[in-house]
Amino acid sequence: MISPFELDRLLGLNYFISNTAGVKGKLRQIADDFSVDEVFEDSREDDEGEYLHFIMEKRNWDTIRAVDNVSRALHISRKRFGYAGTKDKRAVTKQRMSVWNIERENLEVLNLKDIKLYNFVRSDERLNLGDLLGNKFKITIRKTEGDISQIKEVMQETVSQLSLGGVPNYFGYQRFGIVRPNTHLVGKKIIQGDLDGAVMQYIAKPYPGEREDTKEAREMLSETGNFKKALEVYPSRLNYERNMLDALVKNPKDFAGALRRLPKKLRRMLVHACQSHIFNEVLSEAIAEGINIRTKNIKLLGYKSGFSQDEIGRIEKEVLEREDLTMEQFKINSMPEVSVTGEDRRASINTKISFDVEDDELNPGLIKVSFSFFLPPGSYATTVLREFMKTDPLNY
Repeated sequence: MISPFELDRLLGLNYFISNTAGVKGKLRQIADDFSVDEVFEDSREDDEGEYLHFIMEKRNWDTIRAVDNVSRALHISRKRFGYAGTKDKRAVTKQRMSVWNIERENLEVLNLKDIKLYNFVRSDERLNLGDLLGNKFKITIRKTEGDISQIKEVMQETVSQLSLGGVPNYFGYQRFGIVRPNTHLVGKKIIQGDLDGAVMQYIAKPYPGEREDTKEAREMLSETGNFKKALEVYPSRLNYERNMLDALVKNPKDFAGALRRLPKKLRRMLVHACQSHIFNEVLSEAIAEGINIRTKNIKLLGYKSGFSQDEIGRIEKEVLEREDLTMEQFKINSMPEVSVTGEDRRASINTKISFDVEDDELNPGLIKVSFSFFLPPGSYATTVLREFMKTDPLNY
């Protein structure tokens, strides 16, 4: 079933695997509607070790900014922190963190808005991306369309169809942004060595859903190229953009230096977003051709990845050529620290999906649907939910 939504097509999420009407609805009316808990193979509990592990519970914080906030409060570098995965901003999430060479007492006394730190243990190991079994999700969709019996029927039929075809393992909206869906475009510019273009796409490209003062500031910079004036008018909440502008005021031609004002993990995420967009396009083309995606892997292309050996490889080559990229470009000479070698990723995911359909206590007269399911690392809850909702991505 082809998606009718412009944002889906922009990000490569061109298809639904199910053909049900969808229950529509709204996700994240309140932060508690979206809860994520990490699942680990072991507890890593030790009495000693150079790393302190702990749980960070956060509400309405993305992971990178939350780590920045904690590191500033401790007056230490963000580089001392490790974590197994980034989590949604508009949610209540619990994730394990590690920090090098610090005592628990330093963290216990912190009082940070909407961030709690607890369950402190020592370990000899740093946490790195992917060091988890997956994530447990508990999610509520509100303001659905239809009565209880209609919604239950759609839900049950969708579950049945997904059990046969699997859920396309698309990279979800938060990989790219919903209000500013351009992380993959910035990443593509970096891969192509166009750092000037990457910086301007990041700081100067306005999008319709942004606040008016933000759009006006970006438009001014786009039209004038005046970094000093932009630094004066950019809202203080745009701290990443302001840091980049500060670098450009000091050295207007050093676009690599401006990009390096971003945390390294964020810069890598920009490159990964370009990889992810290519993956989504390949997956969509495979679905369009009727390929059984349940048995397939698709390459996250990089300079060492090569192409897949079956019909998926043909599609990978076609999409890469269409994007005007080569595999060698993923070894990024202008910014080597964000180069990517590539890896395999499953084309579909299979998970047991439990749900309840009930009256919506926040919206009298309407119905809510509560989900619970587990996903492996790197898979997105919104790719599951979109099969049930089939609504404008702005409702996610």
